[in-house]
Amino acid sequence: MDIMIFTGVLLLGGLINFLKEVDTKTVIRVSGIYIFIAWVSIIYTWIHLFIGINDADLQKVLSVFLQIISLIMYGTLGYLAAYIALNFQELTEQSQDAALQKIIRKTLRAVSIAIANTFMVVTLGKSLNMPYMLAFFRQSCYAVWFLYFVMGAEPLGAIGILFHSKLKTGPLATLGLIVVMLGAVYTHLHNHDPFSDSYEAIIQLINLSLLLLIYYYERQTSKKNSLTPVYITNENV
Repeated sequence: MDIMIFTGVLLLGGLINFLKEVDTKTVIRVSGIYIFIAWVSIIYTWIHLFIGINDADLQKVLSVFLQIISLIMYGTLGYLAAYIALNFQELTEQSQDAALQKIIRKTLRAVSIAIANTFMVVTLGKSLNMPYMLAFFRQSCYAVWFLYFVMGAEPLGAIGILFHSKLKTGPLATLGLIVVMLGAVYTHLHNHDPFSDSYEAIIQLINLSLLLLIYYYERQTSKKNSLTPVYITNENV
C-alpha cells in the first residue's frame, strides 16, 4: 500500500475525534468491531496468499477486498489511538477510567492480532522464497546466519505481542520488531533500492510505534487505578 494513502487514512481516523464527539459506549463498540475486522483480515489474507485460487477474477476481488479492509483498519486505528491519547488526562472518574481501560484492551487486542499476523505471513513468505532471500542478503553484504536470525526474530516478536495480556511481553517484543524494521529500511537505502521497497517496513514502523504508545497508556491507567485511594465513610464502619 502506498505510504501516503496509509498515512492519510490514519490521520483522517484521528481527525474524526475533533469533528465529532462520541460517547464511550460507542467507542467501546468500535474497538470491538475493530477486533472482528482484524480476524476477518487474517482469514482473507491467508486465503488470498496461501490457498490456491486459479480464478484470476476471484483473486482480483480478494485483493481489492483486502485493501478495503486494510484501509478500514488503519482508519480505525488512527481514530482509537487519538481517542485514547486525547481522553487519557480527562477521564478521572472511576467509571470513566474503567471504560478507557476497556477501550485500550480491545484496541491492543486488535492491533496485536493484525501486527502478529503480518509478521507471521512475512516470515512464511521468506521461507517459501529462500533462494531470493539468500541472494538479497548476500547482495546486502549480510551473513547467511543473519537471515535466519531475522526469520526467527520476527515470529518471536509476533508471539510476544500476541500474548502480551498473559506474558506482558508486548513492549519488549514491539521494540525488537521496531529494530528489525529500522534495519530493513536502512538496508534498502544502503542498497540504493527504490524508496517504494521500504513502504511496508515504514508502515509497520508506524503501526509498532502506535502500539508502543498504547502500551504506555495501558501501563499509566493501571498505575492510576492502583494509586486511587479508597475512602471509608461512616456507612462502611
